[in-house]
Amino acid sequence: MVVNAQGSRTGGVPGREVGSMPAPVAGPSDGPAQGRVRVAARTPGWGRAVRWTRRALQAAVVGAVVWQVVGHVTRGTASAEAWCPFGGFETVWTLLATGRTVPHTHTSSLVLAVAIVVLAVAGRGFFCGWLCPFGSLQEWIHVAARAVTDRVPALRRLRRRATRSSVWRRVDRVLRWGRWLVLAWALIGAAVTGTMVFREADPWAALLSVAEFELSLAFAVLLVTFLLALVVERPFCRYACPLGAVQGLLGKVSPVAVQRDAAACAGCDLCNRACPVAIPVNTLTRVTDSACIGCLECVAACPSRPALNVTFALPISSRS
Repeated sequence: MVVNAQGSRTGGVPGREVGSMPAPVAGPSDGPAQGRVRVAARTPGWGRAVRWTRRALQAAVVGAVVWQVVGHVTRGTASAEAWCPFGGFETVWTLLATGRTVPHTHTSSLVLAVAIVVLAVAGRGFFCGWLCPFGSLQEWIHVAARAVTDRVPALRRLRRRATRSSVWRRVDRVLRWGRWLVLAWALIGAAVTGTMVFREADPWAALLSVAEFELSLAFAVLLVTFLLALVVERPFCRYACPLGAVQGLLGKVSPVAVQRDAAACAGCDLCNRACPVAIPVNTLTRVTDSACIGCLECVAACPSRPALNVTFALPISSRS
């Protein structure tokens, strides 16, 4: 298969190498190679299987949470907040210091927090990309909005100009520090006050209690998140999620990551466009960015089989 620098395929049989004359090879830290590159094509069915498996898991988790919320409202069963692992991290200091947990912490929160640690070390951002229900809702809202704007040329051009401008890139870089600030505020606040200070602004808590129609800071954050999701993929995940920040830190010691072979990169930019959190995949050797949610969309989008793959390596020996 031949892939040109604009990402279009110009022939070839999936799974078979056609020719052996690649374009000039980029270095480990360089951008993608330019021009046409002859590569072994990735089987199209692989990407579809990854996407549908991930969507099925996301739908199953969201369905389970909806079932729990309905049961809580109609039958008084346990709140779906019991499914939130971040409460386990918020209560750690109080639990160690006093033997008690902060209010609204469930035993399941502690169990899930341990599970998050294991998942982050074993699979980096797997929870965020495959299981987190709030991340899934943001993703679905964005996909629906794109389905509309992509059919209106004027809106499509406006969105592309806005999100690809140098001003937006600078704003995006600054806003990404937000989740670290929120994490510090949530953990320090919980340790000092013995309460879940983040809960007052937690859009997930607001969503779970939306049936109560209570206007609050958390509800305002929820509304802003969903509005931003119309134009920005996973805005809360990118800019404000403290649980994502925890996983980003823990994921730094994970041996699992997407590896890029610069020699097989076609320079098509499809991996960058597929990434929900806008990581510049085609400029990296190994994707160890703390924002990575492990969704594998970049790998699924890549037409070159050897260019992007999930590999195992010691964290101390890998570089982004």
